[in-house]
Amino acid sequence: MLGKESASVLLARNRMPDRSSEGHDVARSAPSLEQAWQAMLERMRSPENEQGVRLWLASPKVRPVGIDGTSFTIECPTALFQHTIRDRYADQLAVVASEVLGHPVTEVRCRVSGAALREHEARVQGGRGTAEPEAAPTSEKPGERHAHRGGRWGHGFKQLTDFVVGHTNRLAYDAITRILEDPANPVNPLFIHGASGLGKTHLEQGLALAFHERYPKSKVQYIRCEQFTNDYIAACEQGSAGIQAFRVKMRHPDLLLIDDIHFLSRGQMIKTKEELFSTFNQLNEQGKKVVITSDAPPADIKYLEERFIQRFSGGLVIALEKPDPKLRREVVAAKAKAQGIALADEVMGYVVDHITDNIREIEGAVNKLVAYSQSFQRRIDLTLARQALGDLIDRSSGEPRAKMIMREVADYFELTVDDLVGRNRSGARATARHVAMYVLKSASADTYSAIGQAFGVKSHSSVAYACEQVAKYRAQDSALDGFIIDLLMRVKRV
Repeated sequence: MLGKESASVLLARNRMPDRSSEGHDVARSAPSLEQAWQAMLERMRSPENEQGVRLWLASPKVRPVGIDGTSFTIECPTALFQHTIRDRYADQLAVVASEVLGHPVTEVRCRVSGAALREHEARVQGGRGTAEPEAAPTSEKPGERHAHRGGRWGHGFKQLTDFVVGHTNRLAYDAITRILEDPANPVNPLFIHGASGLGKTHLEQGLALAFHERYPKSKVQYIRCEQFTNDYIAACEQGSAGIQAFRVKMRHPDLLLIDDIHFLSRGQMIKTKEELFSTFNQLNEQGKKVVITSDAPPADIKYLEERFIQRFSGGLVIALEKPDPKLRREVVAAKAKAQGIALADEVMGYVVDHITDNIREIEGAVNKLVAYSQSFQRRIDLTLARQALGDLIDRSSGEPRAKMIMREVADYFELTVDDLVGRNRSGARATARHVAMYVLKSASADTYSAIGQAFGVKSHSSVAYACEQVAKYRAQDSALDGFIIDLLMRVKRV
């Protein structure tokens, strides 16, 4: 860390204007400023963001330019670095810079110099191959930067910087970023599997774009397994020339990404499998990277030969798991921020608690909240959320109504279903049993006697009393009232 005296010297040295840079940026004092920059990087590092700091800030092509008043300027090699650093790290960098320099820094500016732009564009033009997308205009906004790519892939691709990382997907994300940092890493192939909507395609598409951005002369090939099959069949119909052209395209990229490899399980497709296996072998022998995604682990893909299973298992196989509550909340917050809205905690909690299976559904829920709010000119509150997301909430299809109610009420009171139907009638068990009876009566045409039988209660008057008590509870406990409203909405759709 720099002391106050050296920081003052640094500031003084950086008061000289840099006539070669835009605006009022100040000249670099290479030794002192570099020393300060390294100290900042050390302070930025933590177990949570070590990977990101190393990838985006500690790159040798990212360097501090200077200080102008309370503004600290960083020069980046490409627009991708510029947007990422500005969006993810600028606020924290301002705090750290103030501490290291002993001088208030309120703004961190990221820029791409004209020389860096020209160098980058020249490398892109010189290294573009048939399997690569066209270069995106450097003046695009972050959300638009790949919308106009004219290659065979890239249109509408998701960016790696938009991927929300949590406990259930960190292994897969780190494996992807290691490929970006070190393409020579011997672990190959990377096989990511998980249920639909957990982010497999997002990771592959994000890696494809980031890899091409970072290594402009590289050849990147992203393709869905179904398209691989269709292209190979079409190549076979064109004879030897078609097959040769297909092999040139598939066997020469520096990075090959194949999405949904489980498509191979649909039927035998012997020749396609032979071609795909030969492609893997050749790329592996050349030290090229291969990334594969699937809905299932290699051993669970039907009709997939043992040689494929062994090949995939010899690399790195990682499962994407169902998002935990913390990750779901972060996804909701990120999606809402991207839409330019701020959600109340209770609305965020409602989405997190009820849409639990995958990321895609959570993102769709936020989109629907925004659309519903705009269409009906209403504030996004808990009432609107219940109305807008009713059809997205888990309906527990096929589960008997009474069983679903008991399960949900038991979970709410942190009990078991056995507690609700058991002989113990004390404390929370009694209240929970009353709530379950009330909901079942409100949601069905069952008689008091029929409901009593489900809970082991012989007298119908006991059920009537329970319903009267819960009606009073609802007036006194807003949280319980909200839970009952939500549960009734879901029960009535079963």
